[in-house]
Amino acid sequence: MTTDIDDQDEPETGGPSKLQADLAGQIVDHIRRHRLPVGHHFTELGLVEEFKVSRTPVRAALRHLADLGILETQPRRGFFLKVPSDAIEWQGGGGRADELEDLYLAIAADRMKGNVDGEVSEADLMRRYGVPRGTLIRALNRMAQDGIVERKMGHGWQFMPTLNSDEAHDESYRFRLLVEPAGLLEPSFTLDRAWARQVREAHEKVLSGEVKPTAMEFFDINAEFHDFVAACSGNRFIHQSVQNQNRLRRLLSYNWSYGEDRVVDSCREHLEILHALERGDQEWAAALMRRHLTVSSKERPEFG
Repeated sequence: MTTDIDDQDEPETGGPSKLQADLAGQIVDHIRRHRLPVGHHFTELGLVEEFKVSRTPVRAALRHLADLGILETQPRRGFFLKVPSDAIEWQGGGGRADELEDLYLAIAADRMKGNVDGEVSEADLMRRYGVPRGTLIRALNRMAQDGIVERKMGHGWQFMPTLNSDEAHDESYRFRLLVEPAGLLEPSFTLDRAWARQVREAHEKVLSGEVKPTAMEFFDINAEFHDFVAACSGNRFIHQSVQNQNRLRRLLSYNWSYGEDRVVDSCREHLEILHALERGDQEWAAALMRRHLTVSSKERPEFG
């Protein structure tokens, strides 16, 4: 049973408690980061599993978002996203979005430098970063969604395995060079053109300057492209392998130090691969993917 946020937290006054407002903010973060489409259906069970909380605060958070006009309710069907993800204005509690991102990145950077142990307590992290528990929990829950940490049985948190050495970094890229180009050549490969349009649009916004992504946002754009291509392969094992590599390399990518030029180059390389796939030239797309991964592999981070 999930009990991170207790059922008893629901206030009698009808308004959301601080913890429920924090959960509503986490749902908004989830909507924005995954660019969920208008009409996306939210289920209580899905959010219970996503955020490791009980049904009562989830229900209250959904009602709060509906009251704000972010979600809409349909009788006997539940809650649906009412507005575009990039049009949501959120002024809820639990810390500003930039404050949470700064804390997330600070914890990630310290972990990569070896300044934070593999197993940590909330009290230690609160002292180290000088933040209230609500803000820390929201950042840790977001890291848990990204597969970086997980809550330990009893108390505390532990970091999941990641790429934390030159050897692991090189092994990861050699593995990706074996798997990702091969996925493009699978006989079951089928390009999802609707999804391809969304991926293209996200990249073109970066290239045009309309969007200037943070390190976290650029990683999400980058990872979504590789996940998308692997999903199109039709091979579940290739897709699972790429998803696992995305999770492993997330912390490294947050310490982005290669400048705007590499962001632009990476987006262009992705679009070249996508263009080849749209023409039906899987062989050329695979060659472009090999070149892209080879270039990216030379961007060696500094490990602590």
